[in-house]
Amino acid sequence: MKTVQSVCTYCGTGCDIVAEVDGNSIQKITADKEGIVSEGRLCIKGKYGYDFLYSPNRVTKPRIRRSFIDAHRESFPESIQKRLFLLKGFDENFMECNVELAYDIAAYKLGELAEKYGPRSFAAVGGARTNCESSYIFQKFAREVIGSPHVDNCGRVCHAPSLKGMKMTIGEGAASAPFNDIYETEYMIIIGSNTTEAHPIVANRVMAQTKRGAGLSVIDIRNIAIGKFADHELVIPYESNLLVANMLAFVILSEGLQNDDFIATRTKDFDAYKQAILSDPYANPDFFKGLKGYETLPEQIRQTARNYASKRSMILWGLGVTEHLDGSKAVAGLCNLALMTGNVGKPGAALMPLRGQNNVQGACDMGMMPYFDPDYAEPKEIGLMTPQLVDEMLEGRLKSLWNMSEDLGHIHPNQKKVQEALAKLELCIVSDLFPNETTEYAHIIFGVKSAYEKEGIYINAERRLHFSQPLIESDLPDDWEVINEVAKRMGSDFGFTDQESVWNDTRQKAPNRFSGASYEKLKANRRDGLQWPVKETGTVRL
Repeated sequence: MKTVQSVCTYCGTGCDIVAEVDGNSIQKITADKEGIVSEGRLCIKGKYGYDFLYSPNRVTKPRIRRSFIDAHRESFPESIQKRLFLLKGFDENFMECNVELAYDIAAYKLGELAEKYGPRSFAAVGGARTNCESSYIFQKFAREVIGSPHVDNCGRVCHAPSLKGMKMTIGEGAASAPFNDIYETEYMIIIGSNTTEAHPIVANRVMAQTKRGAGLSVIDIRNIAIGKFADHELVIPYESNLLVANMLAFVILSEGLQNDDFIATRTKDFDAYKQAILSDPYANPDFFKGLKGYETLPEQIRQTARNYASKRSMILWGLGVTEHLDGSKAVAGLCNLALMTGNVGKPGAALMPLRGQNNVQGACDMGMMPYFDPDYAEPKEIGLMTPQLVDEMLEGRLKSLWNMSEDLGHIHPNQKKVQEALAKLELCIVSDLFPNETTEYAHIIFGVKSAYEKEGIYINAERRLHFSQPLIESDLPDDWEVINEVAKRMGSDFGFTDQESVWNDTRQKAPNRFSGASYEKLKANRRDGLQWPVKETGTVRL
């Protein structure tokens, strides 16, 4: 029996774990008792969510659709044609083969379609459930090998609005402080986050701090469990997050509760903002007096605003804010509350989006977005977002898609439309652990390692880089290896000999955040991780 330290694969909390492994079988997973993130506790997913590793439904060999082979049998180059005998029947729809043949077929068809229809006929989507190295090389492949600007990830349906709203207000699209700043705060607002269910280890901190005397307001469209610990539980109408954020601002401004010194030295355009809020009739909380069932909200909003403005405070939010038409603006509204009260950049005063997937922060940091290169630099060409890419598929302009570690056919709204779009592709490649709703439309499927079977860097919701190590061994390729091998066959050898060389290239392309984050340094800080930006050391607060 051996023990292995690593990081939980599930949500954006990024808990530190210890696995007991016998042979190549996980016997038990517990929290690292000295872990900074988990504080010695895990939720049920972290403790017990590893049996998927041994599922008979795992994709263990590349699969190629029979109809795809039949349609291209005569047009494949001779080097591929003479090896088609290696294909073995899997089921009525797919054949299996070795990875070398699958790499060759994928490279041939990707190149053919890009040459025939142009580079913008290709899109790369996904990456938030795999490591940073794979996300980095994925966007590099799309932009440099194919020449397509169309890269995106599942942050599009979760926290891309947080990134956008925060970038345009505070200049950085990430949590400003670590989870442990919850222990430094005097007041908290939780909005659009069912924290006890979605981020239990964060909720533990919130509940503990309320018992120590910190105040809490919970804002949601229903009563939720963490509301039991709140001084004020505000049940608001659906789609009214921005409205309520502006109402909180109205109270702060009309009662003169803003931090004038912070505003004068650290912000701009305050006067225009103040005028816009105070002249907006819908920003006055009294609006709710005339809305049946919500008559108590005006006073609750006023009390919340006064507490938030007068104390060292933080705001935590989740998908209940971002997954709306006005998600980016609602996030910007929350950031403006922090700016006008000075509640950012000091212990216990923070803005904290609670990320959903284990590496959604990292995927965005790596440039897996159509309007950002790595390090959030401006790309040479801005691509389309996933909803626009779906339209491009339907209209016949997008011909090929590579979907990695994201079930595009399942997670996006209007599934019927998305699945109709996938069905029109001439080439759909999927890299994943299991068959899913997207593989129903795939022509080539690559089975890959899970996070518990490989090394790699994952970045949690507090900007903390954790260097994960495998709990068990697997002979499957990592996502980055699949992409690297296909790139080579398309005439683009990046020179990556191992995973560390991929990360070192990342550090050069994203120096503002990662220049000092060497494998050596991250391995030495495996338990605690390092929060970006990382130079000589990490950065706890922005």
